[in-house]
Amino acid sequence: MPLSDAVGFNVLMEISFVQPVVVFVRTAFLLVLSLFIIDAARAQQPVQIESDAGVISMVAIVEAIDVTNQLLTVSGPHNNWVAVKVTPEDIKLIKVRDKITISYSDEVAGALRKLNEVPQNQTVAEEESGMNMNAPTEAEQDWVEATPQGATDLTTIEITDTIAAIDRSRRTITFAGTGGKTRTIKVGLAVKSFDQVEVGDMVALEVTRAVAVNIKPV
Repeated sequence: MPLSDAVGFNVLMEISFVQPVVVFVRTAFLLVLSLFIIDAARAQQPVQIESDAGVISMVAIVEAIDVTNQLLTVSGPHNNWVAVKVTPEDIKLIKVRDKITISYSDEVAGALRKLNEVPQNQTVAEEESGMNMNAPTEAEQDWVEATPQGATDLTTIEITDTIAAIDRSRRTITFAGTGGKTRTIKVGLAVKSFDQVEVGDMVALEVTRAVAVNIKPV
């Protein structure tokens, strides 16, 4: 074989070897780049609802603002409502109907009882001491919030309504309101009367109010 033909043959062989390698490297690079872009997009997309060690994070709509008491009432993606204590700085930056990502400490009931019942034992009586157990004078379509007797601040509230759902494993009680809205409240481990209530019972809960940890616009 002439030298020129041999050189040309070798060049063709090298090209035929290099081209698949280039294609492979390019394909691998594009794959890695696409995965990076997907991960970045997921990181920027707000999480609908997450729960971690008593802190709830969700995308929510601001339904009401109580400037005096520094409270936001927000609704989550499943029409789950909660009133959250916020800072004066946060409340200045938020308007009704704003869409936000909010993280807050979960509200927890420290006492629970059926309305119009006498406590069954001393433990339950201690849980309920200081609670205002007077039933509402007229029917309400949504849960009723009130300040417990003797309370000096707004970190503790009393919530009265009929139980719509109970999750025994998670120790939560859910109330149902107008328009499909719901409110789910965690019941503390020390509340023994949790095991004594059923769906359909009218109850009063003494609840530590939710407190905002972080708020961001969406």
